[in-house]
Amino acid sequence: MNQHSETSPVRPDSLQRLRTCIGIWLPFLFLATFFFGTAYVHQEQFLFRDAAHFYYPLFHEVTRQWKAGEIPLWSPFDGIGMPLAADATPSVFYPGKLLLLTPLGFGFGMRTYVLLHFALAYGGMFWAARTWGCSTVAAVLAATAYAFGGPVLSYHSNVIFLVGASWLPFALACGWLLVRRPALLSGVGLALALTMMILGGDPQLAFHTMMMLTLAAIFFVFPWRRLPSLRVWLTWRSTRVGALVGCAVLAAGLSAIQILPTSEWASRSLRATSDHPRSVYELASGVGADQDDRFRALLGSPDQETHARHSYDFSIGPWNWPGTFIANFSGQMYPRNERWTRAIPAEGRIWFASLFMGSLVVLLAGYAIFRRRLRRADRWLVAIGLFGLIASLGWYGLGWLILEVGHGLGWDGESLPIGSPFGGLYWLLNMVVPRYAQFRYPAKWWIFLAFAVPLLAGRGLDQVQASKRLAVSMLALTMTFGVAATIVWFTSSSWAAMMPHVPDDALFGPLDTTNGLRQMAVGLMHGALAIAGAMAAICFLPRRLGVTVIVMIAMAELMLANRWVAPSASQDLWNPISHDQTTVHFKDKRILRTSYFDRSKNHYPPSFAATGSDDRMVEGLKFDQRHNFPRFHLLKMVREIPSVVSIRPRDMETVWKYRDKPLVITMLGKQHGHTAGWPDMWWQTNVQWHDPIDASSPTAVARGTQEVLDQVQATKLPAFPRIRASLRPSKYHWAWNTSSWYPTVIEAESGNRPSFPALPPTVNVFTEPKRPRAGQLQVNLANCQPGWLMLQEYFDYGWQCEILDANGNTRHDVAIYRANRILMAVPVQKGDQQVTLTYWPQSFVIGAIVSGLSWLALAVCLAANVCLTLFKRR
Repeated sequence: MNQHSETSPVRPDSLQRLRTCIGIWLPFLFLATFFFGTAYVHQEQFLFRDAAHFYYPLFHEVTRQWKAGEIPLWSPFDGIGMPLAADATPSVFYPGKLLLLTPLGFGFGMRTYVLLHFALAYGGMFWAARTWGCSTVAAVLAATAYAFGGPVLSYHSNVIFLVGASWLPFALACGWLLVRRPALLSGVGLALALTMMILGGDPQLAFHTMMMLTLAAIFFVFPWRRLPSLRVWLTWRSTRVGALVGCAVLAAGLSAIQILPTSEWASRSLRATSDHPRSVYELASGVGADQDDRFRALLGSPDQETHARHSYDFSIGPWNWPGTFIANFSGQMYPRNERWTRAIPAEGRIWFASLFMGSLVVLLAGYAIFRRRLRRADRWLVAIGLFGLIASLGWYGLGWLILEVGHGLGWDGESLPIGSPFGGLYWLLNMVVPRYAQFRYPAKWWIFLAFAVPLLAGRGLDQVQASKRLAVSMLALTMTFGVAATIVWFTSSSWAAMMPHVPDDALFGPLDTTNGLRQMAVGLMHGALAIAGAMAAICFLPRRLGVTVIVMIAMAELMLANRWVAPSASQDLWNPISHDQTTVHFKDKRILRTSYFDRSKNHYPPSFAATGSDDRMVEGLKFDQRHNFPRFHLLKMVREIPSVVSIRPRDMETVWKYRDKPLVITMLGKQHGHTAGWPDMWWQTNVQWHDPIDASSPTAVARGTQEVLDQVQATKLPAFPRIRASLRPSKYHWAWNTSSWYPTVIEAESGNRPSFPALPPTVNVFTEPKRPRAGQLQVNLANCQPGWLMLQEYFDYGWQCEILDANGNTRHDVAIYRANRILMAVPVQKGDQQVTLTYWPQSFVIGAIVSGLSWLALAVCLAANVCLTLFKRR
């Protein structure tokens, strides 16, 4: 009989491991309860910005399609339809989306989706810190400061970047292990982390991660000197870089199901082309050779309303840097407008609601950097932190500094050929990194600083020792913070009076500079108390108890400073619309449009800008719901124009620029005044032709689009209401004849233009449109005659068409033509009975096959490795 029976006592090491595990995760449970407990107890959803009106409706639609048994490839509700999975932001194929299918409801799934990614970020940072040699307590400090510091906590409202941030510690830790000593498990770990970033909707962070790991492989893993020869030096580094390349290839294969459709879709977007070269590669390829101001974008002066200009949005100005260690240094962004840095003329759009990571955390990180000679791993952390800090400046490059100095000296700078981003690190990346100019938003680089600082703080906590010099320094810093807090508090009104006037915020109302400055004063006082408490813990408490107290003080700092960052509101605000309608199917419903929302204008009531309110975020949410902006229409399952998507198609955006013409609005299905919008599907014989428009540059697309729209506009037809009156309801829904048609211009080469015989005006073609699924259109035809079946659905190369003819045979791969730049036209023949269009792009099919084979190969490789290991042990 086994001597270890059921009554045997638990071994002491098991109890110790259990206590250690509880001690590790107790801070997370405490802080998660503090920040997100209300959302669970009162069944609330996160309220700020994209969390409320963008990701909630978007993920709701993705979940609804999955539950309907359909792969969410197409969204019929965005504009006149848009690719869904190819946009990347919906993260359709991310395994974490299984949380949204929970039987406890979509609302619970959304809360859990966010919470578990914070847990993933916490656990990943703890493991990374232990990998870098931190003690357990120091690793807990690093994990706490990372997961609940301002940058990552702000990502609760930008979920796809929260997903990327939660996988970042795993990627960087596995990558560091790989470049130190290439091995299978560390390589697989890196590839999987990169794959989760890409599938989770943040491929840009995966790209940045590989850049930072390449930096480690070349400069930081091995010393530059004391090597036997240059050949050995090159061999060491090429081996490490090769291992990284192999991991990148594996990650690309695992996530090909997302990469291929997104790459194809992005090639048709505003990001893909430019009239002016944005990099040395576009310059060499001849982009903008016919432009007199060809070098504008290269020199940092991109045109307004272009991707080259928007890519610098959300740059973090240097005056915000103190916010990393001074709580609420810039003032609170919401629920009232109290962020005083908005009064700075150069302040741009705000990416992170808070940058605060803790006064003690930053102090300990600085202690680790300057205390003693750094290890290579620590030097790499410093390097990526500085890289992220400088790259996040974005728009505030060397050119901006020159222009600001010149402005201060009375020079307007109009004669200077360079723009603000010129000479900055982000500008340099756009210049020299292939296709980097298609990315956007410099603030995304800040996450590397948010990663490096907590890890260095953990290193500092392990190194800190009580000494007279340290006590004097901390006492001086405490007094400095205290004096600064007193001065700012009592002079806040005077400083506020000297600030320049700032236009009222459309949602949060007038800027309250005085309150914002007083929040900074309170933050300074919190920092003074935290430093004083840490000094007492180091100098007067036993080592083990002292470091534990320091972690608790750091937690208290984050709680007091960032308690406003993640607001939530009752699920009832979403219930009147959704109430978890993820089980609602189409059932052949006809999709109607409600309105269009002009992105270039503010639509909030003037009263919002005139006054502030503690309930303003709820009021703004209700207003957005009523106007279906930006994606609340997905909950109602109605169409909204224009589409508010992350990757905006170039052709649709070009047509939208002519929205001042009633023709464009009616063509998109919106009733404009007394003019009825075009129907969903119809039959006609009369069309005009245009050569395919060259998409080599935005100028070429705009010129061709103008020609097509002018051609459509010039068509002499009765007013739209009369055309509408010619449609007669029947058992097949609508009856059409040769006198009821809409102006249509089809793009095709001269040798590929079908022609049809003339028909008498009395002939009637009956159509019955259906939509069985989101990505499928069906039209039943009766008495069909040769002509065109027109569909008011966005033209995309992923659509496939088949037609059931008069003899019951099916014609596959029927050609689909582009009509009026954004619509679809299908040629039909006499007697055709049914036309079926299915959105099934080849890029998705190829990507799915590649991903499936890659996952299979990975599983086989890991299984073989396990078997080999067991065999060796024998």
